Amino acid sequence: MFQQTAVSSLRVHIVSPLTLHCSSRSYADRSADDRVGIRPRGTVERRRNDYHPKSVASENCTKFLQLVPLASTKDYILIVLAAHFVQGFVVQSCEGLYLFESLHAMRWLCKCCTYFSENRRRIIEHYRAVHGHFGRNCPLPCIYSDCHLVFRSQQSLKNHLRQHGVSQHEPIGHLNFKINCQLCDFNESVTIKQYFSHLGKHLKSKETVTCPFNHCSFKSSVYSTFTSHKSRFHNNVTLQDLKSELVLQTNVNEEHLVGQVQSDISDAEFSGVENITEHEVNTDTVQARLASLLLRLQTVLHVSKTAVQQIVTEFRDIGVLVGELNKNTLDKALRQHGCTIDESTLNIVKDTLCQANHFSCLSEGGSLGTDKRRLSFFKENFSVINPVEFVLDLSSKRTFVYVSILGVLQVLLNRGDVLDRVLEERQKLQSGHYASFSDASYCKENPLISGEDLSISLGLYIDDFEVCNPLGTSRKKHKLCAIYWVIANLPVRDRSSLSTIYLAALCKSQDVKTFGYSPIVQPLLRDLKLLENQGIYINRLGTSVRGTVLYISSDNLGAHSFAGFQESFNVDKFCRFCLAGRKDIQTCSVRSGAFVLRTRESHNLDLSELKDNVTLKSVNGVKRDCVLNELQYFHCITGFPPDFLHDLLEGIVPFELCLCLKKLIENKYFTVDHLNTAIQHFPYTFSDKTNCPQIIPVNFHLVGTIGGNGHENWTLLRLLPLIIGEVVPENDNAWSVILELKDIVEILVSSSFTEESLSYFEAKIFEHRKLLIEVFPDVKLKPKHHFLEHYPGLIRCFGPVVDFWTFRFEAKHSFFKKAARDLNNFKNIVLSLANKHQLMLAYFFDMPCLYKPAVEVERATYSSLENLSTLVKQAIQHKFSHLTTVSLATTAFIHGTKYVKGMFVSFGSTSGLPDFCQILYIVVVDNKAFFILQPFSTWYLDHFRCFEVCSTDDQQLVVVEHAELNHYAPLSAYTVQGRHLVSPKASLLH
Repeated sequence: MFQQTAVSSLRVHIVSPLTLHCSSRSYADRSADDRVGIRPRGTVERRRNDYHPKSVASENCTKFLQLVPLASTKDYILIVLAAHFVQGFVVQSCEGLYLFESLHAMRWLCKCCTYFSENRRRIIEHYRAVHGHFGRNCPLPCIYSDCHLVFRSQQSLKNHLRQHGVSQHEPIGHLNFKINCQLCDFNESVTIKQYFSHLGKHLKSKETVTCPFNHCSFKSSVYSTFTSHKSRFHNNVTLQDLKSELVLQTNVNEEHLVGQVQSDISDAEFSGVENITEHEVNTDTVQARLASLLLRLQTVLHVSKTAVQQIVTEFRDIGVLVGELNKNTLDKALRQHGCTIDESTLNIVKDTLCQANHFSCLSEGGSLGTDKRRLSFFKENFSVINPVEFVLDLSSKRTFVYVSILGVLQVLLNRGDVLDRVLEERQKLQSGHYASFSDASYCKENPLISGEDLSISLGLYIDDFEVCNPLGTSRKKHKLCAIYWVIANLPVRDRSSLSTIYLAALCKSQDVKTFGYSPIVQPLLRDLKLLENQGIYINRLGTSVRGTVLYISSDNLGAHSFAGFQESFNVDKFCRFCLAGRKDIQTCSVRSGAFVLRTRESHNLDLSELKDNVTLKSVNGVKRDCVLNELQYFHCITGFPPDFLHDLLEGIVPFELCLCLKKLIENKYFTVDHLNTAIQHFPYTFSDKTNCPQIIPVNFHLVGTIGGNGHENWTLLRLLPLIIGEVVPENDNAWSVILELKDIVEILVSSSFTEESLSYFEAKIFEHRKLLIEVFPDVKLKPKHHFLEHYPGLIRCFGPVVDFWTFRFEAKHSFFKKAARDLNNFKNIVLSLANKHQLMLAYFFDMPCLYKPAVEVERATYSSLENLSTLVKQAIQHKFSHLTTVSLATTAFIHGTKYVKGMFVSFGSTSGLPDFCQILYIVVVDNKAFFILQPFSTWYLDHFRCFEVCSTDDQQLVVVEHAELNHYAPLSAYTVQGRHLVSPKASLLH
């Protein structure tokens, strides 16, 4: 395709280092000012110091390629494509001229970085030597360019490559012939062994395969029979023995063909016995891998320092034993072969062998021998941003720690994987919907964030948490206050990983009460002012980028405390969004317009009144100014979004479920025991099984809540109609309250809103309020009910509330709780925890990518379309007319969400109602995930607030891209009264 395209010029701009494999030498570590010019052969000026790129004109070629350090793997691919136009070219640099003889010399490309090689073994060795962080967070990809499978261990990758064959993959080496397959469109430069590996796939699919060798008409559909035939009759053959109609090009010599017959994946490619020049294994390599392993044990796997030291000591002792064993083995081998070497020379060889212990870094004097030496090594060789300890009161040894936001940002934004995502998110077109904070009014009114220049938006989170048992004797003694932050410019899916939530400050909660937030936030405030005014310099962009705080997430108590509002919700002016009175919310709604919204101007007037009259404790609920109001582009009135988790899932939902369940039990529809039995024996599947609700306490009506955490309450509310809906009569008022509440939660977890959907949401909240008061006239509305009424307006100001909820931030606490147990020492616990967190962060910074792949598939079956069922084949051909071979998976992780065969997803709509389909297979084409779906007819059941799915007479399947789904969340179908019901997680009404 590329050879037929006429291109007069091509420029590729790159802003990060790239290693070019130039013949037998490497060209690496160029600064942004260095340039490498690639020109057609025969047009190069041989001046040693002239290496600036120039346009090159010749009789046959007027193309040129300007090369500067690469920005991403995508840019490298552009260069490879451009090189198709220049089949032979040279690289001119200040070191001299290096010849690229052909494009095939750089066919194998590392998917984790820009490294490439002409040798498959070297790519595998590169994975082991450079990318040793394989695991859940950084899986190893298959080395084939169009294979999307990933693996969490090298053994899994090894097994996959052994069975991989070469079907639909690029050729290896410099083979100048191609072999085609008579059963599919396979047409590749391969060896005989690789070709038979491809034929084996047809045999395993029970296809009849004809022997490909001359003068042989043998046929078989049995794998073992066919391989036995080859071994008996065609054991010593070359490619020239193949039938002529199979070999499309044969301009290679016999010697070359014979030498290529046995080249395939072997244990040697994983054992490291080959001499890999690009990644020569030396003591430094071993030391780096050991350091990475020990750092992972200590910070990610939470192995205590004592246990790590014991492991190091055992490794050290084993290393000594191995050295002695090697010495004896050498002595024995020399004697067996009758080597006559001078005794003194022999002793020198033995001693040298023993001293060449690659585990010497674990010795007592080695760089990794003790905890202190390991810490020094980590700080010197990893990107460790050390926390700084500040003293609040020297006499009582009150301190807090701060981790420089600017320092962490400097590391992050100079990484290609982070900066690329920030830039891609910025380039997304606004659709007119409220799909992110950039679509909302507060962002558009912020001159820094909404400007044309790139700016960084930060999201902060403040919360208190217990590192010890909250019910034990240490309760509140070691309670900590943490300030976390994220880069809000990143896609929401990339902000959910705990490794992308960073620590800013850590202190004891008691110190916040004693000294206030002001002294603790001062270092953070200083850095934020610098970020607003000067910004940070990004080497990859060649300019400084400014930024500010976009929002601060917290529970209501934390938000009011930090923002300077009343911390009690029993006071009159309890709302941080308006001036509603405590009694007024029982009779008036936000929709009525009875409450005046807070503004920056009104807030400043309240602060002025407080300042003028020192006897006042508060004015309109304002106690003091927010520390971060000193920033130029942040204000507390527009900076604290609502807290969906605590307002709804841990507030209104358990409260109203308590009221409604109590009334339903009083109506004798069921008992508490019957309800708990139904909850325990409900057939939860997939993610519902992970977050299944707990049983209801027997005395729940006395406590006033059913308890439970946010995930459990969400699952209970969503599935309660399926659990007990069949025993509750229709149109029951208490049941209607539950259903209306279910609708509200589904709307809130939506990722996009329009003005129409917000108006509908506002009406839903009003109807729910009215119904709740009618059914339970003696119950007073809580402040959280009032906060809920603000949500439609707040979505217009902040964007979807799921972008700011505190689920993942609270999960971050788990690291510090585990770390506290590992330390087993609470002396200066704040600094100890911060140090361990920063070491953990340094480990992740050492990874080639901080984020999981968009699509992760560990197992897939490659198959020709001819071997698939007619319905599956027709669906694939309708979507992809050019495909003849596909890989089908039954399980895949897409943007972190697990999809499994049998799950239901929503796609399309009929008469305003969403349609549902069942996943049959998952296909990855061009790094995009597609589902092969079985459509179902859908009926809406109002009493269950669910959808009934029924098989259709039309058995036609559809292939749908992941991005085309109505909502990303996969669902389960449960059988209730013989009907298959699906309860959505988010609103799907069109």
